[in-house]
Formats: sequence, C-alpha cells, structure tokens
Amino acid sequence: MLRKLLQPGPRAGFTRSKPNGTSDFTRHARRASVSFFGPRDVARAAVRGRWSALEIRRLTPPERLGTPESAAFEELVGVLNGIVYQLWGDDDFVETAEEALAGLREQDYLEKIVLVAVEEGAIVGRVEADFPLDEDAETVSLLVDVVPALRSRGIGSALLAAGEELAAEGGRTVVSAYTEHPVRSLPEEGAWVHAPAGSAGLPAEDPGVRFALRHGYRLGQIERSSELVLPLPPVRAFALASTAATADGYRVVSWFGAAPDDLLDSFAALKERMVVDVPHSGIALDREAWTGDRVRAQERELAARGEPLLVTAAQCEASGDLAAYTEIAVPADGEKAEQYDTLVASDHRGHRLGTLVKLHNIHELARRAPHITRLLTWNADENAPMIAINRAFGFRPHALTGTWQKRLG
Repeated sequence: MLRKLLQPGPRAGFTRSKPNGTSDFTRHARRASVSFFGPRDVARAAVRGRWSALEIRRLTPPERLGTPESAAFEELVGVLNGIVYQLWGDDDFVETAEEALAGLREQDYLEKIVLVAVEEGAIVGRVEADFPLDEDAETVSLLVDVVPALRSRGIGSALLAAGEELAAEGGRTVVSAYTEHPVRSLPEEGAWVHAPAGSAGLPAEDPGVRFALRHGYRLGQIERSSELVLPLPPVRAFALASTAATADGYRVVSWFGAAPDDLLDSFAALKERMVVDVPHSGIALDREAWTGDRVRAQERELAARGEPLLVTAAQCEASGDLAAYTEIAVPADGEKAEQYDTLVASDHRGHRLGTLVKLHNIHELARRAPHITRLLTWNADENAPMIAINRAFGFRPHALTGTWQKRLG
C-alpha cells in the first residue's frame, strides 16, 4: 500500500509518500524563491519566541528542474531526504528530484498541495495535503516534516494547523496521518499505545506518538512492514510451490508496466475492492472508483518515477475475472523493491491465491530484475492470514506504521 507518516522529528511528519531512489539529501538551494499563498491556499503563520518569524508558503511544483524556478522544490527534496536518512539510517526511502516531481504531477485522482515553512530564507519544514478526488470523499492525508535539529519550536504545530485549515476549507471532515517506527528504534519495555485491532503497539514516549496525541489524533490502525531477502532459498520456494499448487481453477497472468487491454477493466474492478476488502475497522477510508483510465494514470506516474509495476494476478478459469493480484514497484537500479497492493477478493479466499500470486511475482522479479535482493511489504496488524503468508515466505519485521485520524469540527 501507499504508506503515510507523522512525526515532528526524524521524519517529522504525519505522512510519507511512496519513496524510493538514490541518495540526494545533500543538494540544497541556499535561498528559496517561493510565492506566497493565494486566497484558498492562505496559511501564513508567524511563530514567535525562538523565531523572529516563520512563514508558511505554498510551493508550486516547477515545470522542469535545473531552473531558477525549481530551486525551492529541489531544496525541499534535499531537506526531506535528510529527514528520511536520519530516521532510517540508509537511503532506502530517499527520492531524487525527478521522482518527487513525477509524484506531484499526476493529480487527476489525488490533489496534492504543498506548503513549506521558511525561516530566514531557508526551508525548515513542509506539510503536504493529499485530497482524494473520489465522489463523497471526506478524508485528507497530511504529511508534516520538520528538520530534526529544529524540533519542539512550534514549526510542526504551525504546519499541522495550516494543513488542517486546508482540509476544512476543502470540506474534509477526517484528517489521516501516520507515524513510522523502525524495528531497531522500538524500546524493549515501557508504555504502549494500541489500535482498536491487532496485537502490536507504538511506544507512548515516541516523539511522533506524543505529537499526534497532543494534537487530538487517535491511533486507528498499525501496519507491519516486513523485509524479505532474495533470492528465495530453493527449499522454501519448493514448499511454497507445493502450497500454491492447490489453487485449482485459476490461471496465473503477469505483466510489467502496463496491464493488457483485455484485462484492464477486470483489473480496475479488483483494485476498487482494495479499500473495501482489506481490514480497516479502526479507520475511516474513502471508497475509490477505479476505471481503466485510472489504472493507466497510475502506470504513467510510476513509469515517470522509474518504478514500473510488476503485477501477477490469478484469473478465474470459469468466469475470466481476476480474483487476486499483487504488485511490486521495480526500480531500474538499487537492491530494494517495494511490494504495493496484494489482494485476494473476498469471494475467492481459501484457495491459496495469496501464496500463488506472490510466489509467481517473486519469480518474475528474479527474472526481470536480478539486481533486487530485498523486498519490503506492508500489512495491517490485524490481517493475520496475509501476515502468515509473508512469514512462510521468510519476511522478517522491518518497521511499524501508525495510522492516526482526527475528525474536524
């Protein structure tokens, strides 16, 4: 799934967008040339005390990079990558400016507004407000990030308030936000905050957790991030193949980059069920209307980012409909890839289709991208069947992600 996070410190935000790419966090433009807000985007703030003045301005994505107009955007990418690197200790989730820009350009189904906090001409934080454009959508996701050395000075609170103001102006009533917690950073003991479902907990003294609670957010769900080292050992691959062989009545189909035209509508219908069929009892989710055009838009965005999707699906032989699918975003270089959606339609469960599509997709990944030696995936903590499948593959704990929500008004 696309993940999102909230922390006032290392990754100081309520969200991160889908990250990948090469380490680019040392690139900074010294002076930002950013235009001030227009009427709807107004969210100008001054934080007094340690700061003479902090301005929150709208950042418009540039038409192209390497120009005076793109300096502020490229500076922001560098700032965010520095925050990501400090949280994770590696460059797994940093983005190039090209990748970041590609992610902002496609806005037919998700409007993305970026505000930056500027102090003495330098960008010190940002909030991105992501508005689903589906009919009757009531949620907005906020990504708040602050330079780690400048925590606890009101910057994160000012950015969050600006994001919530945008949400209210946009008619949204539910704000979603997220905190990320690498396994290596979790304490062995202490107080924990739990979601309504699942067994995992988040450390109550974590800065991001405290920030969320202080601003009225409730923990609705915890996702488990897991990592698999590739290639699969032959013995494990054989055992998984034996399990998948029990999936009678289904054929496997795979594609890279673009779904076949004859499967496009069936694939879109299955993706539309992702929000409905996955566990989400503790959080409000907007229903998503998926069409062939929306699938193609996602494919274009990921291709522009240099991460085309490798998809394997299970097709019901009787009806011809797709019953399950799994996706991996495949970068052209680097050793890490990310598994995005995995779904078995509720009326096709119990046939080992999850194991079937995951195993075939990993085999396809080895054939198409042998440079990939690590695979990351995310599952709701309460999704015991899918977590059990991942453990059978050899996935190991990597991180926890908290999904927080606040109802406005």
